[in-house]
Amino acid sequence: MFIKKVKLTLSALLLNGVIVGHANAWSDHNLITYPVLQSMPEVADQAPVPVETLTEFVTAEAQGLEDLLAANEVWLRENFPHYKPRPDAIAFDADSSDLLLSFIHAIRINPEAPLTPYIKLLPAQDTQGRRLMQASEVAVYSNLNDYKKLRFVEVKSGDMVTPLEVLSSANDDPDNGLDIGLFEDNGTPAGKMYGFGEQAFGNPAVEFSSQAPFHMAFYHEASILYTLAPFLNDTFPDYRVHMYKALAEYAFRTGHDYWGWRFMGWGLHYVGDMSMPYHATLQPGVSTASSIWTNTKDVMGFPQAKTDAIQLLSNRHFVTEKFQAVIINDAYAEQDSSSVVLEALTKQTPAVEYTDSTFVDVFAKKSYDKSDKLADYLIRFVPAKLVSDPSFEVDGSEEIEQVVELIRDEHGHDGLSEMTNMVGELMHDHNANTRSFVKSVLQSKN
Repeated sequence: MFIKKVKLTLSALLLNGVIVGHANAWSDHNLITYPVLQSMPEVADQAPVPVETLTEFVTAEAQGLEDLLAANEVWLRENFPHYKPRPDAIAFDADSSDLLLSFIHAIRINPEAPLTPYIKLLPAQDTQGRRLMQASEVAVYSNLNDYKKLRFVEVKSGDMVTPLEVLSSANDDPDNGLDIGLFEDNGTPAGKMYGFGEQAFGNPAVEFSSQAPFHMAFYHEASILYTLAPFLNDTFPDYRVHMYKALAEYAFRTGHDYWGWRFMGWGLHYVGDMSMPYHATLQPGVSTASSIWTNTKDVMGFPQAKTDAIQLLSNRHFVTEKFQAVIINDAYAEQDSSSVVLEALTKQTPAVEYTDSTFVDVFAKKSYDKSDKLADYLIRFVPAKLVSDPSFEVDGSEEIEQVVELIRDEHGHDGLSEMTNMVGELMHDHNANTRSFVKSVLQSKN
C-alpha cells in the first residue's frame, strides 16, 4: 500500500508538465528551428519540391510502406525495452480499401488530426498570395485560443515549396494534435485500439493532457524512482523519433521529397522537446532523496509539501517557457541577429553522429544534466514570487506577461543577461541536436 501511494504521489508531480503550455517544451518550435535550418546549406540551398498529400504518398508507396512498417515494428520490439507493441490488427495493409486510414492507424497518430499541406509563417512573413487558413484546418484542439496570433497558409498538391519552409512548419505538427487521445482511458476509438495502455500520468479526461507521455521522457533518473514509479518508463518520444526518421528516409529514397522533409520535421519536434530540461527531468533542482521524502510525507498524511512542490514545479516550468518565448519573439520583431538566442541557434556547431541511441544517451542526457543549473538560475534571477512562492499561480497572472521587465527591475541588466545566457545555452544544445538529426536523415536523400 505504501509503494502504491508513493507511485500516485509521484504521478501527481508530473501533472505540472501536462498543465503547462499544453505539454509543449517550447512555444512555436518553428521559431527556434528555422534559424538552425536556415544556417544549414544542406537544407537552405535545396531546390523547391512539389507538394504531395499524404493520401498520394501512401497510395503510391503502399507495398513498400507495408514492408517498411513491418520491419520497423520488429526492430522496435527487439530493441526498445519499454516499447508498447503495435497491435497486429492495425498493421498497415497495402490492400486496404482505405489506405490513408490504415497508415494513420499503423503509425498510431490521432485520426482526427488535419494532415493537409500548409506552411506556418514566421512573424511578419508575407503570404505570397496564398490563402490564410483557419487554425481548425491545421490543429485539432477544441480550444484554439493559443493559435490566435499564428498564421498558416494553404499549399496544394503540385505547388512548389522550399524544403526549409516545409521542414520548419512540420516541426510544429506534433503539437497540433497528432498525439492526443491515444490511450485506453482517453475515451476515443483510437485509444481503444492503439495498444499504448492507460495514460501513465496527467488527467486522461483533459484533451491536451494526453500528449504529455509522447513529449516528455525521464530516461536518466535514479533507479529507485523507476522502482517506486514504473510509469516513468511509459513515455514515447524515442519511439516517435525512430519511426518518423525511418519514414523520412524511406520517402527520400523513393523520390517523395515533400514527405521526406515533412516526416523529418515531425521527428525534429521531439528532438526539440528534449532540449527542455523540464521535459527530460522529473524535478529539476530537487534531489532524489528530497523528492522521495516529499512523497513519503504525503503518504503519511501530510500533503502540503507535495502540493507546494507541484506548484513550484509548474511555475518554474511555465516561467522558463514564457521567458524563452518573449526573448525569441523580441529577436524576430527587432530583426536582431546579435540576439544571444539567435546567435546560439545559428552558430555552426559540431554535431555528433546520430545513432539509434543518440536521442536518449546524448540529447536527453545533456538536458537532464543541465536541469539543476536551470533551476538554480530561475531561483537566483527571477523574482521569488514567480518561482519560489507556492501560494502563487503563475499561469494566467499579470506578472508572467511582464517576466522580462520584472527580472530587469529586480536583478538589473546583469540578471536579465544571466537568464538570457541560460536560455541561449539550451538553444545551443537544440542547434547541435537539430544538426545531428537532420544530417543523419539526409544521408538517405537521393
